[in-house]
Amino acid sequence: MSDSSRLDPDKEFPDDLTSVDRDDLDILNSRNHRSRDVQYIRDGEVDPETEGQHHELREELDRRQEARDQSSGHDAADSDMETEAERA
Repeated sequence: MSDSSRLDPDKEFPDDLTSVDRDDLDILNSRNHRSRDVQYIRDGEVDPETEGQHHELREELDRRQEARDQSSGHDAADSDMETEAERA
């Protein structure tokens, strides 16, 4: 029986995570973590394909977080500049 709450390392995985919606990316990440946990408990190690997917997911999530942080940093700086201009 297959457990749809976990990623099967033998099933298809998106080639390009940059095109995956944020919610779907979070779901993939969660399913990957559950797969890693089960594999480690059951086999004492994680399947190399599952581990590779984990690294791809982490890199994409980190990339998106960095982009969001940079975007919010610029927005905050722009907002500060507008506030100073309004005071003058």
